[in-house]
Amino acid sequence: MFCMEIGNAIRFLRKQKGYTQSQLADFSHTTKSTISNLESGHQSYSAALLQHLSKALDCPISKIFLIAEHMAEDGSAPEWDKLPVEVLFDELSRDAQTIVKKLMQQMVIERER
Repeated sequence: MFCMEIGNAIRFLRKQKGYTQSQLADFSHTTKSTISNLESGHQSYSAALLQHLSKALDCPISKIFLIAEHMAEDGSAPEWDKLPVEVLFDELSRDAQTIVKKLMQQMVIERER
């Protein structure tokens, strides 16, 4: 049931931010019961709710779906080695992202030689 995976992804991202369900509800203009029901798979999501959640979690909606796609069946954290590079990159600090970008640019230049 994909609704459950979305709920698990929301829970994962919420905990990464250190938010309680109540805080996420406040930040996303919904109720704690909506967040609780979504995370437990008892409520479906709408495009509007996903937009509010993605803004509150400071991530694109696509990241929610990517994480949902790679969540373990028991709802535990995704297998990091199987996540798309874009998701992993987004988890890095800005400084680390800058270093990785420079390294990738150097690798491309070296390959072209």
